[in-house]
Amino acid sequence: MLRSLPFVALTLAVSAPVLAQSPAQPADDPGLYVIIEATQRPLDSLLVLPPVCSVAKKDCEMVEQVLNNDARLSGFVRALRGTSAHAAQIVKAPLPALAIRTSAASAAGANFVLATAIKPGKEAGYYELQAAVVEAREGKLLPLQDYAVQVSPAASVRSMAHRVFNGVQGALSGIEGSFDTVIFFSSKAPGCDRCIYQVDADGANRRILVSDPGIHMFPVQLQDGGLMYTSFRSGMPSLYKLDAMQLMAMSDLTPTLPKGKPKKDAKSADPKGTDAKPEPVGPPVPFAAGKDLQFRGCTQNARGELVATINDGDQADIWSIDWSGQPNRNLTNHPSNDLSPTFSPDGEYIAFVSDRTGEPQIYYMTSDGSGVKRLTFAGNYNADPDWGPDGKIAYSGQRGNALDVLTVTMQGKMQRLTPGQGKRSLEPTWSPDGRRVIYVSNEDGKGHRLWITAADGAAREPIEGPFGQFYTPSWQRMPGKKARSWPRL
Repeated sequence: MLRSLPFVALTLAVSAPVLAQSPAQPADDPGLYVIIEATQRPLDSLLVLPPVCSVAKKDCEMVEQVLNNDARLSGFVRALRGTSAHAAQIVKAPLPALAIRTSAASAAGANFVLATAIKPGKEAGYYELQAAVVEAREGKLLPLQDYAVQVSPAASVRSMAHRVFNGVQGALSGIEGSFDTVIFFSSKAPGCDRCIYQVDADGANRRILVSDPGIHMFPVQLQDGGLMYTSFRSGMPSLYKLDAMQLMAMSDLTPTLPKGKPKKDAKSADPKGTDAKPEPVGPPVPFAAGKDLQFRGCTQNARGELVATINDGDQADIWSIDWSGQPNRNLTNHPSNDLSPTFSPDGEYIAFVSDRTGEPQIYYMTSDGSGVKRLTFAGNYNADPDWGPDGKIAYSGQRGNALDVLTVTMQGKMQRLTPGQGKRSLEPTWSPDGRRVIYVSNEDGKGHRLWITAADGAAREPIEGPFGQFYTPSWQRMPGKKARSWPRL
């Protein structure tokens, strides 16, 4: 999907439509719209105990680090880092039939306790990771389903820990987590003005996927596991596609069991990641390009259909495109600039940005281009829409000197997720489970980086990693996988 075209146009000084920001009141504004502020709900505390360790110490430390960081970034619990003393006081019976002393857990300030144990698997080079989460007040063991016991190659210890927290979110909130996913974004690197990066959802394992000279941006994962992005490598912005096998080879998403003595795991050795470049895979060939057409990002719906923002000269419209890369229908066909399409979860609707009332606002229409309706009325600059799994649309909106992340429903109910205060928070994108939003912000005054907020704005945390310039982040959509529901507490 295409986001923040006005900002991109200004920073890159390339030919692109810049949406007007007229102070005039839109003619179709039906009246006062009230924005609900971020929820101020208290977070339950989760005490993460150190793993019971029967393998390499560094791998146990990795599991403990990942679980604590996932809890910090979860948005639904407050992380408490447990110690060996906590474990000795609280654990009454060890895993797998974990039992706790509820009075000791309460004394430690815990609403929930998470315990893990790691031991060698039956096959050489494999680990078995056991996990359990207990409600502290009554000592009730909560279901982690198949995340309670995992057997995987030792090189996958980080992924195993992330999957444990997927189950923790499921047990505590009723919706399986997506902590083992990845985030794509665009940023500057030596040799290219903007490269396409991939990073784990907790900020680890940063790596460059597209690194040849030029400008590459707007990455979005497709249902077949591939990645589509916009590149200026041919002079005109065109769409390029990495297929699933190329992406897996570049990102090393499926570590294999080493033969003989297990090799040192690069992911475990370097949790913050590197900017190592992938091996070349041959000259890139555009998926969609045109002599006079500019393709600026695309998005895909649940039925596999593609739409893209296409500039024909100075005019931007939203087009459907076929899988040969050819535009086949102008869905907006309006003299205004219409851009940044994002599909509803069922694929029936498209939200987008338009300046047809003199200023950029969020609209939606059916997937065939009919029934256009305006969604946002508060503020004179609203852009960057991303339609989440729960039906809310996240977007960035300007209020005075601040750019905030907000959500809006199809009924026009708006909620602010970030505090404003003169900061810039923009380009939001939903997590695959719909419980969190990632965005680019300088809200702590330390520089721009990636942040995560709960879907109601109750908790916000920066992702680990360097400060710098980040553009058009996109969260992996877990192709072919749907978040499972858990029994509610």
